[in-house]
Amino acid sequence: MFKINKVITLLFLIPYLGFSNQIDKSIEVIGDTNDKLKSYQKKIDKLDEKSKILLEDYKYTNKELQNTIKYNNQLKEITNSQDKEISNLNKQISEIDQTHKNVYPLMSDMIKSLDKLIEADTPFLLKERKQRVEKLHLSLNRSDIKTAEKFRIVLEAFKIEYDYANTIETYEDQVNNKTFNILRIGRVGLYYQSLDLKNYAYWNNTTKKWIKIDDATAKSNIRKAIKIAKKQQNVELLELPFLTYKGN
Repeated sequence: MFKINKVITLLFLIPYLGFSNQIDKSIEVIGDTNDKLKSYQKKIDKLDEKSKILLEDYKYTNKELQNTIKYNNQLKEITNSQDKEISNLNKQISEIDQTHKNVYPLMSDMIKSLDKLIEADTPFLLKERKQRVEKLHLSLNRSDIKTAEKFRIVLEAFKIEYDYANTIETYEDQVNNKTFNILRIGRVGLYYQSLDLKNYAYWNNTTKKWIKIDDATAKSNIRKAIKIAKKQQNVELLELPFLTYKGN
């Protein structure tokens, strides 16, 4: 009886054991599948992260590209503006070069006219004025002085000569190797007075000679004028009739 039951039990266990093996295999398959799914999910997650990074990179690159395009457009406008400025500068330089060519002979003629003026004028401050003109001639040929500065110097010399017509001054100078007090009134009156106050004369620009003065009133007026020039006396009306003299 015992053997029969044992056989029956075995008969029942045989199909169960087979089914159990199938279950184990199914579980194993499910486990493998789950592992693969997890692996795939990880890959998907990695791909998704990469996609996000790539998308951010794309957005950043696109923004940089747009900024670069804007910057290039700005540079283009600046370059065009600079091109116009360069063109204008080149034109101005060309005009300046032409102006320099015209200014140089003009300055030369102006200096020559100063030479003639001094030769024809009353001989006051003669040494100083001739030295000034000589410096103008020298500066005109100097390469280290710009044209504008040369022109300024020439104009300044003309202004000094112009101002002589509106001023009065006295200074010591030599006439025929003797020292005198020289009185200049504008450009039309030039007189001398000896240091001992005894001898007086005026310059006759027609004869180019000094004419002796004997008139007491004229001598007195010259003394007053010298004091006025030295600011030792107030300005007053002076009678100097000998200005009309034409010489002998």
